[in-house]
Amino acid sequence: HIKAFARGAEKYASETNLTRRVGKWQSRLSPILEEEEKRPEFNIHNYGNRILNTVKKEVESRAVKSKGSKNSSSSEPKTVDFHQVTKNSEPYEVCRLFLSSLMLCNSGNIALSHNEACATVQTPDTLQIELLDSQIDSPMETFMAPSVSAADKENISILPTIHTA
Repeated sequence: HIKAFARGAEKYASETNLTRRVGKWQSRLSPILEEEEKRPEFNIHNYGNRILNTVKKEVESRAVKSKGSKNSSSSEPKTVDFHQVTKNSEPYEVCRLFLSSLMLCNSGNIALSHNEACATVQTPDTLQIELLDSQIDSPMETFMAPSVSAADKENISILPTIHTA
């Protein structure tokens, strides 16, 4: 009986310790989650448009300025610093903008690179965005599953036919 009581007391103590640790974790996490709930919803397409518009405006602004100078070259680079896209943004928005820039890079709208002086991208300040195409391609809006496109090519209906008597 004493051994069973000792095992039960040990189990209770470990559960109490676990409960205490979980409670501490929840108390630290609750304010963070509450703050996150107050933030605007993350829409990757809106952030993508924001990036493209900012980069486009910056490139156009530079082109206008360089036309006024005598040293203007006809092929101005379409590259801006990531910092210019994120200035005046909340810290949580920087992450959202970076994720959106990865999506834009994947769809061929922008190219991401780093400052030539740095061997690697160490901070967002060394990251650069080059505008390739300002028209966003929304692949999910035009996506057609291979089975649907194959049936389309063969003029075969993949929908079940309902026969009525």
